[in-house]
Amino acid sequence: MHNVIRDMTLWIAGESEKEKFFVKSGVQLKELPKAEKWEEVITDDFFNSMPMLRVLDLSDNVNLKELPVGIAKLVSLEHLNLSVTGIRKLPVELKTLAKLKYLNLEGTDDLEMIPQQLISNFSKLQVLKMEGCGYGCLLVLEEVEHLKHLNVLTITFRSASELEKASRFNKFFSCAIEVVSLEDFRDSRSLTIMALAKLQHLCTLTLSRCWDLEEVKIERNIIEGAGCFHSLRTIILDECNHLRDVSWVTFAPHLKVLLILECEGLEEIISEEKLGEVAELKGNSNLFSKLENLHLSGSPKLKTIYQHALPFPQLKEIYIKRCPMLKKLPLNSNSAKGQRLVIKGREEWWKDVEWEDESTKIAFLPSFRPV
Repeated sequence: MHNVIRDMTLWIAGESEKEKFFVKSGVQLKELPKAEKWEEVITDDFFNSMPMLRVLDLSDNVNLKELPVGIAKLVSLEHLNLSVTGIRKLPVELKTLAKLKYLNLEGTDDLEMIPQQLISNFSKLQVLKMEGCGYGCLLVLEEVEHLKHLNVLTITFRSASELEKASRFNKFFSCAIEVVSLEDFRDSRSLTIMALAKLQHLCTLTLSRCWDLEEVKIERNIIEGAGCFHSLRTIILDECNHLRDVSWVTFAPHLKVLLILECEGLEEIISEEKLGEVAELKGNSNLFSKLENLHLSGSPKLKTIYQHALPFPQLKEIYIKRCPMLKKLPLNSNSAKGQRLVIKGREEWWKDVEWEDESTKIAFLPSFRPV
């Protein structure tokens, strides 16, 4: 900033008794300094002089518990990011934001109240991100039915019944749902993922803390359906302690990242027995043909990734931690050809790995990086 402009700015700021300003000089500042108590900074009259503001990003401020009613003055606002904040409710005054096109409420765990018809009032809304939002997804889906321009949605379901009911909404399939998170399931030991398989734009799927879930069913309807999971690139499984295998991930032919954390009951990743029940998948050498990153951590019963060696033509990294019974990797001397594969893990695990043959061992010994 030019010195003259800087001095003028500080002079104007100094003349104001009401407004509060952040000043941090000489440190090549590129972003707003952290404020410990945002509620003291963003007061009701904070936005009075910003009628032309189009982008407001308040993300990653967990101390921000409430939005001031003065936000209604931002009549030109098009982009509002409230992700990972501590807000508990959205003020009804947001209805004045008629030009809003982007609303991000991801990671707002404490958000419990959104006024009725608020979401549906944003008639120009194109992007609505609500993964990890504390507010009920079904109530939101009822309102997004009326949003003609909505084309991107991220969302969290907290029960199998919620997921089943959501599949009845037209908007569930017509808009581009990119991220779905299934969290804290308590009402089902088995899960049918037919509805999710039909989501043509689904990129990321997370199953987290589904402690009672024992099985994700493989259905013939999925196999026969054109384009099932074709956009899915990332699958994350976290604390699903009763799952014994995750064979259903083979239905994501373009999967790039498979991240499995703290699934204590997991015994194998791909069950050859389950694949054998499906003629279309039996002996499929294209399993994980697009996989780039495989991360397995905290599965003490895990013995097998897959019974046979796989080509892994795109694989870049394998990370293994706290999986003491996993002694063999699905690799042979032809696996990951042309890739600089990195295998990360504990040294005590690595020294006990069993290899397909001596040539495989020689090929992959230089790939190891201790963690």
